[in-house]
Amino acid sequence: MLMQGNSPDLDVDTRKNLIQQYQPDGKLLVRYISWLEQKRSSNVMNSYEGEGVQKTSFTFPVYDSTLLNFLNTAKKTKFITRNYQYVYTRNRIKTTEQEKMAVQNATLRDMDVLSGILSRYVLGGMTKSVLWAQGVENGVFLEVLYKLRELLELNAQ
Repeated sequence: MLMQGNSPDLDVDTRKNLIQQYQPDGKLLVRYISWLEQKRSSNVMNSYEGEGVQKTSFTFPVYDSTLLNFLNTAKKTKFITRNYQYVYTRNRIKTTEQEKMAVQNATLRDMDVLSGILSRYVLGGMTKSVLWAQGVENGVFLEVLYKLRELLELNAQ
């Protein structure tokens, strides 16, 4: 289960190693914070219906280009894991509120929790694309990035 507060039981060397391990990828992601703040609770997906297409024709989603850049960047980081379902099962996370609570309570020891939640939206969105828009609209992407910025000491970025 998630540990509360800063990890007082982590020795200085372990803490430095964890920060050093995750900081480069964290820097790549936190630069999207300002964009996510602007887009929170707004629509980042439109439906393309084509011109002269009948109502029975197939439509498909068109995403904001910055969102797609964020997703492509995230996929290249060590924060993406295909085993994200285990994080949800192990921590009994079922709702968006539980996701946000898990993120808020995460410490450096809980990078797997942050990775799992981010991965659910990034990888899950590849088959259920509405997850990408939900990650922006419900603020989960933003909450994860805020926590990464805090834990990895990226405030100067």
